[in-house]
Amino acid sequence: MATVGQQLSAPEAGWKRYEQNVSQISYVGSKWTNTSSHGSGGSSKYTSKTGDYAEFIVYGTKFRIISTGLEYYTGTATVYIDNVAMGTYSTASTDSPVLVFEKTNLTLKDHHVKLVATDVDGIHLMMVDAFDIDDIGELKPYLPMIIGAPVNLIATAGTSQVTLSWDAVTDAPGYNVKRATIAGGPYTIIANNVATTSYVDTDVVNGTTYYYVVTAITADGESANSNEASATPTAPTAEEGEAVLRVTMIDSSEREYKVSKATANDFATWCNRTIGTGNSCYVFDKGIQDSKEYLFYEKIISFEVIPLT
Repeated sequence: MATVGQQLSAPEAGWKRYEQNVSQISYVGSKWTNTSSHGSGGSSKYTSKTGDYAEFIVYGTKFRIISTGLEYYTGTATVYIDNVAMGTYSTASTDSPVLVFEKTNLTLKDHHVKLVATDVDGIHLMMVDAFDIDDIGELKPYLPMIIGAPVNLIATAGTSQVTLSWDAVTDAPGYNVKRATIAGGPYTIIANNVATTSYVDTDVVNGTTYYYVVTAITADGESANSNEASATPTAPTAEEGEAVLRVTMIDSSEREYKVSKATANDFATWCNRTIGTGNSCYVFDKGIQDSKEYLFYEKIISFEVIPLT
């Protein structure tokens, strides 16, 4: 039985092969190019742009990627199966078709496969040659259901963290949180299948601006990206000190912020007032391009202040 890294000019017993140019495969991106110089079927396809991807449906229990390339063209792709990263593969360093990725023991059903170019440039390429699946299976086009994207994504900066919140999507049991350091991406998934409509990103550096989007995950696939939200975590001054302000809303959701002690005290004063007096909402200055977040008085059940310094 062939193993990853071995030449595989034809499918083994129990497998069948689909060449890269069959209609069931969608190639998305601006740099996909056909070549007739290499390939098990006389041709192959490659891209030199990070973020370009190929996707399709595998009905079956096992799946292989066959690649053809040259050593000095070696690039890397990430393989997602049912929206979960299963590993990476690099373009083969030989002219002959080579097995570069294998996944077995899949449940016999439709599986969404997506191959994303993650480490390529003008010289290093992501190449695809052919795909082998079990001989009782089938390759199908990916025809996603229309899934509503999350809306009202808000990113709130704290000290060494960014708190995200967004509106729920009907029938979505989970969400993918994605981040970039450049507005508009490309984004990297930092959390898979988050079960709630909030997330705290603590893998950040104070003073760096981060850009976020969120997608909804359902049995039909992944939605489009939400609106982009950005935040720049910052450290408090030594004189100011900080606290965690945890606010519980009437829908039982929670908002959590790292704020200065002065802001926490001001918020407590605002809440501890006679109903019908004072401002109807409290404004949090997010410190990013004059962005602000508003919490409405009548939407709050309770809050907690936890001093940190």
